[in-house]
Amino acid sequence: MPGYTDTVARRLIMIIATASAVSVVCGVLIGRYAIPDNSAAPGPTSAAPSSSPSEPASKPAPSATALVPTSPTPSTSTSGDSGTTESTVPGTPTRINQYGIPIGYPRTQAGAVSACANYDAINGKLQNREPTTIRNMYASIATPEASKKLSDLIIENDKKSAKTYGVPSIQAPNFGFIGRATGYSVQSYTQDDANVTIWGVLGFGIYNSTDANLSPKEGWATDTCRVIWSDGDWKLDDAGDGPANPAITDRAAEGFKEFLLVGAGT
Repeated sequence: MPGYTDTVARRLIMIIATASAVSVVCGVLIGRYAIPDNSAAPGPTSAAPSSSPSEPASKPAPSATALVPTSPTPSTSTSGDSGTTESTVPGTPTRINQYGIPIGYPRTQAGAVSACANYDAINGKLQNREPTTIRNMYASIATPEASKKLSDLIIENDKKSAKTYGVPSIQAPNFGFIGRATGYSVQSYTQDDANVTIWGVLGFGIYNSTDANLSPKEGWATDTCRVIWSDGDWKLDDAGDGPANPAITDRAAEGFKEFLLVGAGT
């Protein structure tokens, strides 16, 4: 494995320069992913884990699926003549805002987990990372301070990545970027704030590239999320890159709880 000569780490940004051909971070969903070393000849990749704790020009499509925690709680209502007990899914959002983001969560741990999962999910869609769009999206779900901080970091990181990959922007048709949240772990919870780790997979790179440094890659990793209860809903107060592990083949992956998938979309 190549030796690391320089590491620059910031929340939402991880760029690693290596002594040989490729610098790869198995990406996390918010915005840390591989930065190839264009100064070197193509070579094998290496993965490095990291530790850490107004309307857009065109509206993005609504989020495909609302993510909520598992373990539905039975309610007292019945369905039809069968007398079967219906279930209330914990943490379910009540509506979708103008940017396609589920909002309106209950003031419960399940509500906080659902909020973190759905807020984190917006970063895994390439069309959402257009600068004006990401600013508007964060303004609709985060505190003012977190909205500016996080959108600034993502925009700056994406500019650096586009330059390194040799594309005008990461919105270029030949640049692939997709992230999916698959599990979660609650680090702390009160009725006023919660810290949640979101675990998922990210794919990124230049489609049909003959350069091994630029071709699409994938990695499993985590994001951190802090939400606070404000104005009748869970608001994003901070987020960042967690460790770039575990892979789904690691036993540690069993430590993350799964989501219930509720609804469908485009």
